[in-house]
Amino acid sequence: MKKEEGFPGQLSFVLPEKVVNLIRQNRLINDLYFTDIGYYPQARHHFRFRERGSAQYILIYCLDGEGVIRIKETDYPIHADQYFIIPAGVGHAYHSSSKQPWSIYWIHFTGEKAMLYHRLSGACFDIKRERNSRIHDRLNLFAEIFRNLERGYSQETLEYVNLCLRYLLASFSHVQQFREVKLSDEDDVVAQTINYMLENLDRKLKLEQIASVVALSASHYSRTFQNRTGYSPIEYFIQLKIQRACQLLDKRSLSIAEVAYQLGYDDQFYFSRQFRKVMNVTPRAYRKR
Repeated sequence: MKKEEGFPGQLSFVLPEKVVNLIRQNRLINDLYFTDIGYYPQARHHFRFRERGSAQYILIYCLDGEGVIRIKETDYPIHADQYFIIPAGVGHAYHSSSKQPWSIYWIHFTGEKAMLYHRLSGACFDIKRERNSRIHDRLNLFAEIFRNLERGYSQETLEYVNLCLRYLLASFSHVQQFREVKLSDEDDVVAQTINYMLENLDRKLKLEQIASVVALSASHYSRTFQNRTGYSPIEYFIQLKIQRACQLLDKRSLSIAEVAYQLGYDDQFYFSRQFRKVMNVTPRAYRKR
């Protein structure tokens, strides 16, 4: 089975040619802009084949799962927390793993300055999850572009989202500089571990794992954290998860089960109980309200 699109919870925007022509005439953004952008969660059977390639560069950011990208006759496996830029005009194919389907963000981008990203094309690059990796901030940039595009294609919107594109691409091409803002927290064990929690909202973390980030014993770290925040580390981590769940539920594009999965809950009913403990309402009631 092969599917080009049509995945539960997907978001995608393909700009009409008329809109792309407006961008090409806009000197503020016409040297670097996108024509297509989207997010495919758990995209089982996702497959694309372009014998002659694409007119744009294509960035594929794998957030979860795995897949394969083929450039000419070479296969490049891509895994969670990696990205790949497919060069323009080069024949290619890519597909999601059937056993561990990928969740990917993707962008088709072009313009005079797009070719400057050629140095990053044709290879997989890691974005390791560390205490200052700012993965959550990068995903918020995608979300900000999506939210603006949902409001239509006014000139101001097209300018804003394509100016955001520059920052978003820089978060891939200049990873260390993107992370620099978090280095001020280097000596603050609580801030470090909160950053780590934010980068791993889709995972199940134990107290010992979180404490190991700052090289403290679980008991010492737990006392330090609770004295500063008033909550145990795990309670705080659950609150961050539920805060993120509220943002996802507000979008209405994901089912409650999909929201639960994105936050590392395999059991939707357990997720609902955790949500209710924090919010005093069920996810369904929250969305309805």
